[in-house]
Amino acid sequence: MTTLRVPAIGASLICALLAAPLQATGPASYPSQAAFPAQDSAAVARHHSAARKLAEPDLLPEFYWRCMTSPLDRKTVSAIQHDGLVPEARVFDQLYSIGQNAVSAWALDTSDGIILIDALNSEAEAREIMLPNMARLGLDPKRIRNLIVTHGHGDHWGGAKVVLSQADWDMIERSHRGGGPFADLLPPRRDIVARDGDKITLGQTTVKLYVTPGHTPGTLSMIFPVTDKGKKHVVGLMGGTGGGSSSETIKTQIASLIRWSGLGKTAGVDALISNHPAHISAIEKIQLLRNGLATDPNPFVYGIDRPERFARVMEKCSRVQLARMGESGD
Repeated sequence: MTTLRVPAIGASLICALLAAPLQATGPASYPSQAAFPAQDSAAVARHHSAARKLAEPDLLPEFYWRCMTSPLDRKTVSAIQHDGLVPEARVFDQLYSIGQNAVSAWALDTSDGIILIDALNSEAEAREIMLPNMARLGLDPKRIRNLIVTHGHGDHWGGAKVVLSQADWDMIERSHRGGGPFADLLPPRRDIVARDGDKITLGQTTVKLYVTPGHTPGTLSMIFPVTDKGKKHVVGLMGGTGGGSSSETIKTQIASLIRWSGLGKTAGVDALISNHPAHISAIEKIQLLRNGLATDPNPFVYGIDRPERFARVMEKCSRVQLARMGESGD
């Protein structure tokens, strides 16, 4: 019979572990995932399973982010979604990524000028990130005609003729500017109030705007045409995939996502972008574009089916969010 001999240091460690009091959550200095003591666990499981089935296999990264990482682990969100420089990129023939790691900014080039979509956190970021990115891409800032702001949180308009919904104009002109770290930002001049169904046209390009409340009271989403190596595509940008912050706003978000799914299907949306890179792994997609072969498919092109499923996955994850708060989410 073989006798197992435990080294002295190992024996001491085992004794110390056995003698130590149990700690349910680890050392006090370790962060833990968010807890939801009032959650309806059966409803969480039901909606979680539905979201997973919709996401498999090609939308799992988006599902992981919205259903689990974002609501459960803010440390991971902060680590991934940090302010930082990333390479500028031409994503479609007319559409350019000119933002930073935490928040997106897009330049849509038309025959009659440039439409900007969002403007980062501050005037300094607009000056020191967006403008140099545009210059490296051969885009002349003097050709900028419009800035469309997806929603009124300061990380999207801090660098800002500005287009914003009525509800979000009202929000950013209140004293708290939408709250959080952007409360001290001075709001831009009210230029254009976008209403549901409005269109912004420059040259031959028309951007269709839709008010999709939930993430903010007047979140703007948009649909517009592009080409990729000359082939036509239709881009969809849901302006508030981050979800709501209360039971009421989450329910509003669910209604908006259901509507957005139908709008995208009717318009033939087959490509997606986002106003936060992490929400659709945009940084990784840009790396695929920069480092792949010219014959590789454009990773921002999802096809006809996936954009609708993406919206439905986001909807189910919002229902998970409600269930975590103790509501059924149905």
